[in-house]
Amino acid sequence: MSPYTRKMMILGLSTLVATATVHAQDRSVPDGVWVRPGFKLTVAESTIKSPRFLQTGPNGSLYVSVPKTGTIKTLKDNDGDGYFESVTTYVNGFEGKQILQGMAWNDGWLWYAEVQGIYKSRDTNGDGKQDEVVKVIGADQLPVKGGGHRWRALAIHKGRIYTHIGDPENASDEPVNEGERKKIWSFAMDGTEKKLFATGIRNTEKLVIRPGTDEIWGIDHDIDQLALKWESKNAKFGQPITDHNPPAELNKYVEGGFYGHPYVLGKNVPNINFLDKPNLIELASKNIIPEWEFPAHCSGMGMTFYTGNKIPHADGDAFCALKGGWNATQKTGYSVERVLFEDGHPYGAQKMVNFLKDGKEILGKPIDCAQAPDGSILFTDDTKHKVYRLSYVGK
Repeated sequence: MSPYTRKMMILGLSTLVATATVHAQDRSVPDGVWVRPGFKLTVAESTIKSPRFLQTGPNGSLYVSVPKTGTIKTLKDNDGDGYFESVTTYVNGFEGKQILQGMAWNDGWLWYAEVQGIYKSRDTNGDGKQDEVVKVIGADQLPVKGGGHRWRALAIHKGRIYTHIGDPENASDEPVNEGERKKIWSFAMDGTEKKLFATGIRNTEKLVIRPGTDEIWGIDHDIDQLALKWESKNAKFGQPITDHNPPAELNKYVEGGFYGHPYVLGKNVPNINFLDKPNLIELASKNIIPEWEFPAHCSGMGMTFYTGNKIPHADGDAFCALKGGWNATQKTGYSVERVLFEDGHPYGAQKMVNFLKDGKEILGKPIDCAQAPDGSILFTDDTKHKVYRLSYVGK
């Protein structure tokens, strides 16, 4: 065997090994996951570690944000079989405290947001990687530092940019019109004309435009340890208040709207930690109550409105990812829920996928939902490192 032949064999073997490593997929759905009858759950992609938020793009591409590594991945299903064979790093370089998360597709550009910046980007040569990037809004307009809930949501609609970042604490007390947090801000497309859009929002990690309307929707997290001050002094009774309060909120955000946080919860229930607030009743009178309430501590995350015809009677409904939380004695969430809409308002809900086995064992934590071009629902699980596909297969 010549040195050249030997070299080619080694290079070929190395290529095969590298390819197998990159494309090795775990297609298994954990045993015990409940799926609504008539639907099928499959694993569309499983090589990305901690995938979180989703944004569909042109030609069937799917963008996945990975905050832990400061990247966005481009996924492509080249043969239309329901599985993503191609995974490319679209954007890299946001490691550390910047937390790259929110995305929006608009007019040929993928927009994305980190804690102190909003960018627009393009892939002009079709290789799945950004090669043109413009920083539209910087830290001078987004002066957020420290604290928790550093997930910047992003939406673009009719020539305006909308963004939000959550409460730095569980329930910080500050005048409604002070500070950058707990609000939705609006900008012109060039980053100018900063305007306050809505207030009183704890932590809405994704903003969504309801198709065919100008409405901005999102799921707002509920407060943890609501009654800890009292329950800790009466530990033998457990946490009967905190277990069931407050609800996670599916909100429709309107300009000038106040959504209660942290003083008023759900349907105008006072936060018992602020009962001495002098203007509590005035704040309650201004609070816009949720369009729909999810169970307390379910940690509602991302959502998408359905516009396809592959799932019967689902056009206009919302598919919502409930990650599940730590603050309830009996676990809630860990599921994908379908919220039923009629005339633009929710009227009911169906559990579509349940990752909580026997009420105890956690088999997954859904993060975000998106609609695939084939009419199925895609959603991420950042703990089992999978992108799932939920498709309708029967009556």
